[in-house]
Amino acid sequence: MKEGNKLNLRKATEEDLKEMMTIILEAIESLYMQGSPQWQNGYGPSEQQILKDIKMGNCYVLINDKTIVGLASLIPGIDPVYTKIKDGSWQGHDPYVSIHRVAVAKNTRNQGVASSLLKDLIKTAEKQGFKDVRIDTHEQNIGMQKAILKSGFVYRGTVFFPIPEGKRKAYQYLS
Repeated sequence: MKEGNKLNLRKATEEDLKEMMTIILEAIESLYMQGSPQWQNGYGPSEQQILKDIKMGNCYVLINDKTIVGLASLIPGIDPVYTKIKDGSWQGHDPYVSIHRVAVAKNTRNQGVASSLLKDLIKTAEKQGFKDVRIDTHEQNIGMQKAILKSGFVYRGTVFFPIPEGKRKAYQYLS
């Protein structure tokens, strides 16, 4: 990112879908090149899922000079996968939102875009009245783990998605 460029978070629209899917496909390829099984073999975010998130008002894009550089979904409500945390526990019992389907543009990786995106999503969640934000990632996704921790999340344990290689490290941010 160029010095002085301002990143802005906004709700995604259907017009953003093509650009968003390009970023997701880049992320799937990047994870593959790192040897990570996350999002592989058809288990990554689909266009149908992203479109559903957009229509529900839960999908956000991070913009730099009119270009989408990152995206994620902020999902309110109980996540069934998060109800069965192992080797740890969640703190508190307040309603929470979960951050899912995080991806950043290939040409912006290792420039702090992911942590900026997460911090903006935390602020958005707080404006919506949530004090508890949760997120997860695969244990081999070191870049995402670093962004999660840099954004103020605390490791809480392990959750398991009902998919191949579904084990994930789970994190929580409490404000």
